[in-house]
Amino acid sequence: MYLCDELMTSELSMEVPVYCLDKCSEVTRRFFETYAHDADFVARSPGRVNIIGDHIDYCNFSVLPMAIDVEMLCAVRVLPHETSITLTNADPRFAQRQFDLPLEDSLGIDPATSDWSNYFKCGLLVAHKFLQAGSEPLHDVGMQVFCQGSVPTGGGLSSSAAFICATALATIRAHRGRDCVISKQDLTRITVDAEHYLGINNGGMDQCASVCGQRDHAMYVEFKPILKATPFPLPRGVQFVVSNTLVVSNKFETAPTNYNLRVVECTIAASIIAKRYGITLKGDHGPGDLRDVIDTYCDGLMPDLRSGLEGVDQGIARLATALDLVEETLGPKSKGYTTAEAADALGMSPAQFTTEYLTVFPVRFHTLQLYNRAKHVFSEALRVLLCLRLMTRPVTDTQRFLTTFGALMNESQSSCRDFCDCSCEETEQISQIALENGAYGSRLTGAGWGGCTISLCHGEESVLSVKKALHEQYYKKRFPHLSQRELEAAIIISKPEEGSALYEHCAAV
Repeated sequence: MYLCDELMTSELSMEVPVYCLDKCSEVTRRFFETYAHDADFVARSPGRVNIIGDHIDYCNFSVLPMAIDVEMLCAVRVLPHETSITLTNADPRFAQRQFDLPLEDSLGIDPATSDWSNYFKCGLLVAHKFLQAGSEPLHDVGMQVFCQGSVPTGGGLSSSAAFICATALATIRAHRGRDCVISKQDLTRITVDAEHYLGINNGGMDQCASVCGQRDHAMYVEFKPILKATPFPLPRGVQFVVSNTLVVSNKFETAPTNYNLRVVECTIAASIIAKRYGITLKGDHGPGDLRDVIDTYCDGLMPDLRSGLEGVDQGIARLATALDLVEETLGPKSKGYTTAEAADALGMSPAQFTTEYLTVFPVRFHTLQLYNRAKHVFSEALRVLLCLRLMTRPVTDTQRFLTTFGALMNESQSSCRDFCDCSCEETEQISQIALENGAYGSRLTGAGWGGCTISLCHGEESVLSVKKALHEQYYKKRFPHLSQRELEAAIIISKPEEGSALYEHCAAV
């Protein structure tokens, strides 16, 4: 968030790597069985898990995710001089889709319809716009695509981002040919806003982690002043137990009361704080204003950002100040604002307020929880910096590192439950079981409202202890009819993994 370039070295400018296609034998075999032809290439993008820093990326605060060992694979055969695209999914729940290009500018994306092909169209659309912006002609290129994903749908591990990033990469490869070159920076930049076409006002963490992941490293992802991902190594022996609550969290379908509402509440909270302290916000009102508010306010108090660890410490001081502003401004109405009360705080009529804040994305609410949301955002951003400070100092005592890092994860879970209100009973139970059986920290990951948890472990013994306890105390009791295969799929044991890649025939590599 506040680190300077002397300490940070961006990995975003690296090209997306190309590997040998024989690593993708299963998906290419399934492709042949479906289309009776060999695939030309496979585009891969992994899921991600956020170690800490949820519901703050859309406010432009930095986060700490990692790519994990589950992925979306898109095996593709390019059809030159054709316009048809056929999509087949390995999951029989998702029916085959076919459409012809060109469609209208939106490629037929319908935000009112929840259909798996919409995510493919989002990736296709942003890739087309990227190619056109580079003055590359969009000649007729059809595709046959076989999609095989191991990222749990609705599990909070960014199955949608993995799909969109893999699709965008596949589309660019299909147009540019075997010598396709694209930087991680470009692939991240064009996919960050892709889900906006579905009416989901997401930040950029998911795409950045999926594209830029690096083995054995957490990714410190910054959004201001530029998008930047910097890898930081974790101590040897650290592993994460990612546990699926099996409570499906569909961000698209629940957006008006869950995800989008949090974005809107953060935007309104920022505007009220800005008005209270005479801060002028630039441009259109957006969720990033919470970041802008504290930066603008603190520029007069601590204007000279320093490099290295002093920069982290200064960022920590700024966020402590931000939490004081939240208490002073929003604390008196910590139980919530009605539309009329929020409008009055901004000197607007209810009609003006509704037009300004409640019409861009659909939302539904009883009261606006502005105090809770702002408190979560600033305190969570603070925890990310405290974790970063741990990782940027030599680890002389691994046990102390794990205990401190785990405590910050636990505090994050409490904030997600009490202030962001995005936890649930199942998440709480899994986290508690993990902590009682060897995990140092455990919290929800992703948007919440179900989905997955992430638990910090060290060594195989603690990993196996947590996994066994979850099987016996959670899954077998709540879901006694799970098959052994489903039970094994519910828990992912992962270290940080590599990000997006292309797989070509060996002779072409």
